[in-house]
Amino acid sequence: MQPVSSKWLPALTTDHGLSVKVNVLYNGVTTAEDIAFTDGSVTVDRGSDVRRSLSLTIPDPSEFPVNATDRFAVYGQRLYVEAGIQYLDGTFERVPAGMFVITSVSGNIHTGPLTINASGLEILVKRSLWDSARSTKGYATAAAFISHWLPIVVPGASFVDVSTLASTTPLATKTWDAQTDAWTSFREVADSVGCELFCDAAGTFRLVDIPDPTNTAVTPVWDVSTGDYGVMVSASMELTAEGVYNRVVVTGENTSDNKPAVRGTASITNTSDPLYYGGPFGKVTKAVSSSLVTTTTQAVSMAKALLAKYRAPNRTVSLETVPNAALDAGDRIRVNYGSAALPEIHVVQSFAIPLSVTNGAFTISTVAGKDDDAGS
Repeated sequence: MQPVSSKWLPALTTDHGLSVKVNVLYNGVTTAEDIAFTDGSVTVDRGSDVRRSLSLTIPDPSEFPVNATDRFAVYGQRLYVEAGIQYLDGTFERVPAGMFVITSVSGNIHTGPLTINASGLEILVKRSLWDSARSTKGYATAAAFISHWLPIVVPGASFVDVSTLASTTPLATKTWDAQTDAWTSFREVADSVGCELFCDAAGTFRLVDIPDPTNTAVTPVWDVSTGDYGVMVSASMELTAEGVYNRVVVTGENTSDNKPAVRGTASITNTSDPLYYGGPFGKVTKAVSSSLVTTTTQAVSMAKALLAKYRAPNRTVSLETVPNAALDAGDRIRVNYGSAALPEIHVVQSFAIPLSVTNGAFTISTVAGKDDDAGS
């Protein structure tokens, strides 16, 4: 969850208002502040190549762009969104909700309104194709390769590595053909060290470890509870075997570096886990191959990280709650259903932040519910 004051979470359980600000930027310069809009939402989804996307409704039809430099044109114009809480004393607190590239504008040019769709900065990387073959040769680690090329692909882009292994694991040699999109290369490099790469709410690209929902050492950032002074409105659950694996096998072989074939395996072995490998659920294996994996240690590490990802969809919950703009995908939350079920720890998969009071409920999709022993 994004940093907030000590007032933030308590305010969500009582009366409060909504505070939103949207600025327009072009070529690095703010061209309009606190623009007028009537509705909108920011969608955040860990499962999408572009983690954050924006839909915004502008009431004034005269704002339809005519010239390439108009504020809502689609030639590199960006929208920076902040969302948060209006406290009862009249003060407000906002957090970044996203930096977005406008991708489309539509609407009735006589009466309005106009609908603006915009995507997170990952879209700029996906649009960019290597103009010649690109190789990892000469870059010691995954973080080194990404940190060098990302600001070239997206001029001015900022990048931070907060992962465990991306700055220490040696990076093998791989070459991508010309006309391969840069995002495919970056994501493949990130995968090789068990990481996710995405652009955060402030517009910074981040390389992070794949969240492991079974890691009890990580403290939940938010208590989503039902009942008096709780923030939960409703909850629904789903159990599925579709797309769920209890074993991951990672193989790698790199002829460019003259590295022999390697193999690493990770399985769910705890017999108290209903998904354990070889139990009633069966032996359900996900096979992954990457030429960027060149040691057994790296293969095992990647297999463990991917196992956390591929076991997660087994149990999902959809929560309708009070909106919390500071929440982020990948956060762990404690879900307390009251008398309906025991408390659980979940990893946030997706949600949509409403930018107006008429936009509807705040629905959080989570994966991999785990009993919260401390809360039961």
